[in-house]
Amino acid sequence: MKTIGLTGGYCSGKNLCAARFEQRGCIVVDVDRLGHRALAEAQSEVVAAFGDRILATDGSIDRKVLGGIVFGDRMELAKLEAIVHPRMILECLRQQERGEETGALAVVFNAALLHRMGLDNLCDVVCYVKAPFFTRFFRAMRRDGLGLKAFISRILSQRDISANRIQGATEVYILKNSGDTAFIHRQVDSICATIGI
Repeated sequence: MKTIGLTGGYCSGKNLCAARFEQRGCIVVDVDRLGHRALAEAQSEVVAAFGDRILATDGSIDRKVLGGIVFGDRMELAKLEAIVHPRMILECLRQQERGEETGALAVVFNAALLHRMGLDNLCDVVCYVKAPFFTRFFRAMRRDGLGLKAFISRILSQRDISANRIQGATEVYILKNSGDTAFIHRQVDSICATIGI
């Protein structure tokens, strides 16, 4: 079984690639989704760290409010990551083990923060998705309703996301996302053929 890291900056098109890996029979672990779950599980710790201002009217954590705090301040972001990342990494290890046990072709860690979390060291290969700035910005507006200032804050919080920083993996493949689904799928198919899955 192969372990594949799938990474790239905010709104670069990782999910599009992940969907193709899934179509090809790989187990895809959406690490962002694990983050949402870890946030809920660690709610008391997160509220203790950031205060009641991050709570929505229903008592859950308002991720937009929390995002506004952490994406503009590196220290606040590090504080949040120290709480949620260990839970997320543990679940990734569980999924990797499950893949081994079930004889999966591959487990794919779909994670913007693959390197920051140290998940790249668990990977045989890493796929790094690149997309033009404005393509990413328009996607952020459409998908998440972000304005330019919020988008820039998100980008700046991910300055360490770079293909050059990847460690552990024997190969790093660059996937170029121009917005053409067929084109990105062909690139994923080519990588799968190259690594034998």
